[in-house]
Amino acid sequence: MSEFTITEEINAPVETVWNILDDFGDIQRWNDGVKTSRLTSTGPVGKGATRYCQLAPFGGVNERIDCYEPHQRMTINLHNMSKLPISAGTADFELTETSEGTRVTLHYSYELNGLGRVAKRTTHKQLMKGLGGLLDGLKRESEDVTT
Repeated sequence: MSEFTITEEINAPVETVWNILDDFGDIQRWNDGVKTSRLTSTGPVGKGATRYCQLAPFGGVNERIDCYEPHQRMTINLHNMSKLPISAGTADFELTETSEGTRVTLHYSYELNGLGRVAKRTTHKQLMKGLGGLLDGLKRESEDVTT
């Protein structure tokens, strides 16, 4: 299993950042890497909630919340992927209050499939770029709400 960690400083309160992450079915609103998204579970967002994301420009992924600690942590299990170089992934978001707002630490671990193993270095770089873009979008959306 491969992994990496990215940190983003956001000039917005933890509650604002959390509310955006917690709008689980609407990630395409602020993440440019997601073409469309929708909840695939009923009931409130929390542990066990699921969604499907159609990724831009191609591929799709089913996701499930495995850890849900409001305003602190959300861990998302990525599974049943199509047209992607990984067979599974886990995105662990941790929110920490700072004097300037919120620090978001994203720890991402993933398993390569056959395609990913052939292009291991490129796959890792693309995942880091894509998830860096996800955090950039979260920052932009959070700071826009605050201003």
